[in-house]
Amino acid sequence: MAQTYLQPEMAERPADPFVNQKLHPSRMQGREPTIYQIVQDAWAKSFGSRDMPGAWEEGDDLSRLLRCIQEIESATGLELSVGDFARDMTAADMVKAIVSGKATAKAVDVQADVRPVLFLLPGSLGYGPSMAAFAAGLGKIARVVPIKYPDLASILNGNNTVASMADAAMEQIRRSQPVGHVRLLGHSLGGVVAFEVAARLLEARRSIKFLGILDTTIINEGRDYRETLARTLRRLRANRVNISRIACRALAKATAAIGGEASLAWMLHRYTRGKFNATSFRIRLELQEVLRSRAFYQWLASPKPSLPIGATLFRCNRDGAPHALGWDCALASLDVIPIAGTHIELVVEPYLATNLPLVERAVVQTYTPAEFNRRKVQS
Repeated sequence: MAQTYLQPEMAERPADPFVNQKLHPSRMQGREPTIYQIVQDAWAKSFGSRDMPGAWEEGDDLSRLLRCIQEIESATGLELSVGDFARDMTAADMVKAIVSGKATAKAVDVQADVRPVLFLLPGSLGYGPSMAAFAAGLGKIARVVPIKYPDLASILNGNNTVASMADAAMEQIRRSQPVGHVRLLGHSLGGVVAFEVAARLLEARRSIKFLGILDTTIINEGRDYRETLARTLRRLRANRVNISRIACRALAKATAAIGGEASLAWMLHRYTRGKFNATSFRIRLELQEVLRSRAFYQWLASPKPSLPIGATLFRCNRDGAPHALGWDCALASLDVIPIAGTHIELVVEPYLATNLPLVERAVVQTYTPAEFNRRKVQS
């Protein structure tokens, strides 16, 4: 990737107070940076040097992109859409995306966008490029709002349960859609978070029009280590993961197993202070995912309410697993729709081409005549 730094002529500054506003007076020794300066600083920190000679791979680029987006969000308070950024973007490209409003919540004029809202709750990995592509596909029939879970720092500060994730989701739902019918779609861990959110919405007397569950099982089946190894080997052969990522995940799992996650996070922060190291950042992402997965298994072991609503389960082929994956005991009714691919790959090609229309059809069937007409006008 070329080392391209933001130059004034590369992106003309519009007279927009949103863009030119001063942010975080404590930064930069008392000077108040603009969004331009913040983006340039985050891009240079994430992409400006190759600190891992010989390891500049696709996965490394993705780690750097995620780090860059997080830096900008932290410094500006903006919520950025991962799907509107790409690994080959320069700092100027990112500035243009933010200034135009394309990549921010400012981009969506909620009053003008009349599509029904669909809240998308991702798995333990969070809202990454795969889920962003899935959300973009669903954009034909709904205004998709991705839910963000507590990050690693928040998890280590005690927000380390499914209930914490559901509380965070509820706050985002209140901001995005304070009234009206609510539609939820959760993948993997997101399925149980969506279930908990549904329980909270019912308590608040909100109407739940759609609860979609993407291949989440709530039967504690135990760990099949042979299947895990076979799945890892398949993903290696398909270049979906590399050895470096597997090593980072192994370290995160081992550390969490002995309760050393806080110490590991502290050491990574101290080692990478003021610079970017792709390996350290990857370890942080894997540790965050491991801790979210731990919250999921703790939730499985706890008592669960039974909700007086129906849901739609999109189910991958699972040999020997019950047809309803345990959800028939937790819901008043359940529609089970078979989908293609594995649990991890169901939202990526080639399986996305098969699965996306099935999800779209299930969501659209819950629309009122008025919502259906608004959706057609918007499209």
